[in-house]
Amino acid sequence: MAQDNKRSFMKGAAILSASTLIVKLLGLLFSIPLANFVAPEGMSHFYIAYNIFGLFLMLSTAGLPVAVSRMVGTAYAQGRRREADRVFSVAFWLFFLLGLFGCLVMFFGADQIAQWYSSPDSNYAIMALAPTLFFISLESSLRGYFQGRSNMVPTATSQIIEAVTKVIIGVGLAFYIIQNVSEDPDRWAAVGAIVGVSISAALGAMYLLGFKAVQSRRDKKEAWAEEPILTSRKQMLMNLIRFAVPITIGSCFLSLLDTVDGAILLQRLQAGAGLTQEMADWWNGTIGHARKFFDLPGAFVVPISTSLLPILSGAIASKNQRQVDKISSMALRVTLLIGVPSSVGMAIFARPICQLLLYNQPEVAKEAAPLLTMLSLAIAFSGLLFTTNAILQSFGRATRPVIDMAVGGVVKIVLSYVLIGIPQVAAMGSAISTVVSYVVMVVLNVFALRSSLPKMDSVVKTALPLVLASAVMGAVSYGAYWLLTWVVSPRVAVIPAILVAILVYALCAVLFKGVGYEDVAALPKGHTLARLLRMKPEEPPRRREAPLPEEELPLEKAASSGAASEERKAPPARKAPSRSRGKYVPRHMR
Repeated sequence: MAQDNKRSFMKGAAILSASTLIVKLLGLLFSIPLANFVAPEGMSHFYIAYNIFGLFLMLSTAGLPVAVSRMVGTAYAQGRRREADRVFSVAFWLFFLLGLFGCLVMFFGADQIAQWYSSPDSNYAIMALAPTLFFISLESSLRGYFQGRSNMVPTATSQIIEAVTKVIIGVGLAFYIIQNVSEDPDRWAAVGAIVGVSISAALGAMYLLGFKAVQSRRDKKEAWAEEPILTSRKQMLMNLIRFAVPITIGSCFLSLLDTVDGAILLQRLQAGAGLTQEMADWWNGTIGHARKFFDLPGAFVVPISTSLLPILSGAIASKNQRQVDKISSMALRVTLLIGVPSSVGMAIFARPICQLLLYNQPEVAKEAAPLLTMLSLAIAFSGLLFTTNAILQSFGRATRPVIDMAVGGVVKIVLSYVLIGIPQVAAMGSAISTVVSYVVMVVLNVFALRSSLPKMDSVVKTALPLVLASAVMGAVSYGAYWLLTWVVSPRVAVIPAILVAILVYALCAVLFKGVGYEDVAALPKGHTLARLLRMKPEEPPRRREAPLPEEELPLEKAASSGAASEERKAPPARKAPSRSRGKYVPRHMR
């Protein structure tokens, strides 16, 4: 059972990670053309709209998908499939109302929001993004339901549909506007790109609704109707809200921090650093690019926490402590396996990456590179934050991440306000405060995990071999990059250097025992991959350690097989004494 759940977790994480890779590559095809053909002032409006949208989205949907996934996963673990469907029914209409309300507030309050953000020209971009909030709210309820059933395919497919249509429609509209609009084309190009985002969200929601309809018809063929419903709709709604509110507050801290940090950045650059509105917008657009690149590797950790929650909740509901420890330790290990090399690689290659991705904006690339170098230090901590939050939420400790993120949020706001106002630091202050806040939040979360999982693997010991592997990776890949720059330009040389980094890291992670045979074998085609890496499974436990029935206990060596058979058939009073005193207790239960 434990191995099946482990495979289910890894399979779900692998599916979402693969789809995330595709989505992020398509996302680059969306954001990179915009970043190269739309001026930073216009991209500032784009990022402001996204910051506001992210805050409203978190308020509407952050905690509820997690609550739906957890409740559905628990119901399935206990065999109450009909109740899982009722959870979705209650959640769907709740999402519908919240998404509609947020959409209307965002649309009709766009002017006031833009004024508060010290960027009045971003109002139309905010209005264009408002419908996305409604459609993503619907998607969140559906994705939470499917993820609770450990079916990650609908989520992955809908994400790819959104990414493809966003590139085609969003980039197409932005490019058309730049070519044909003469008055303030950058501002309207940002609006056109966001219209493409709203249309893509609508298409993704339509796909998920269709998939749910097909799934419902399949489920009706099974005898689910005979199962009793144990919880009323009212009680389900209260359970959803009770579990979702702390998570929503906690998740909103991250979006609220980005929103407040963006407002502080624009205000302090003007009032503290003495920049004009135009220059402040330029720097806001530039650090927006750096944050976009910073989010790329960290996004691959989100599927881990998404896949983790329903399976871990089911293990907790089954009171299988050994399985809970294994799944939690593996999730942290996989998170570090991705996050640590991403931090090192992004820090080393920040300059050529910016030159490659911002090829048409050399001045922007030059200023974005040091910002990205600083932000990259937080990539590993960002991933750990998502995973540790998911583990704590699985234990029902939804308020602890809220407290930890609140502490980190206060640290970030204070540091941003002080540092950005220093002319010599300026926008770099926002990047520094981001790194410090993530470190604070993760450290507090890890301390909290120790009380719930005292036998969980040490995070520091798990990270050490991966840090060593990443150090070797960085040295070898940078050497390859330096040699390649003698032949080709730096922005071209970084591509093969990154491929070298991936290969070297994979070999070093196995060599330094940062990843084990079971971790690789749990992946799709994992046994084949493990053989290619020459990894061997751990030695199976000795036979005497397995829980054996009393009749299979070892007998005296001198006894013959016939005598042993007669002795097993004899009454208990005449039975030969065993080696251990009292009732036999298997080793793993002592």
